[in-house]
Amino acid sequence: MKPIMQKNMYNPQKGIKGDCYRACICSLLEISDKNVPNFIEDPNYPMNVVEFLKRKGYRLRHSTEYPSDIEYCIANGLSPRGVRHSVIYSKGKLVHDPHPNGGDVVVDLYLWLEPREVIL
Repeated sequence: MKPIMQKNMYNPQKGIKGDCYRACICSLLEISDKNVPNFIEDPNYPMNVVEFLKRKGYRLRHSTEYPSDIEYCIANGLSPRGVRHSVIYSKGKLVHDPHPNGGDVVVDLYLWLEPREVIL
C-alpha cells in the first residue's frame, strides 16, 4: 500500500465531489492518481470502478464485516465532517486517511481488491 492523498475536498456549494475513494483505490494499487478518474463523478458509477479494476486485473469485494484475511482494505463510513468518506485499514485499524484533516470514519462497509482469475 502506497498512501495517496485526495486532491478534491467535498464542497457541495461549489459542486465538488471529494475523491477520497479514488485516492484509496490508487493507494491499494500503488499507482498515481494522475490518470485515474474520480469514479463518483461518473453517472455509470460503480460500473466504472468495476471496469477500471478489471483492466488492472482485479475485482472489488465488499462486506459489512471486517475481512480479517486481507492485509489492506478500504473502510467506508461517516467522517467527522458529516459526509461519507473512504480510508485504508489494516488489521482492523486505520493506516491511511487521504483527507488532510484525517479523522477516520465510523465504518459500515469494507471493500478490498482481489486478483481476477485469468482464463486462457
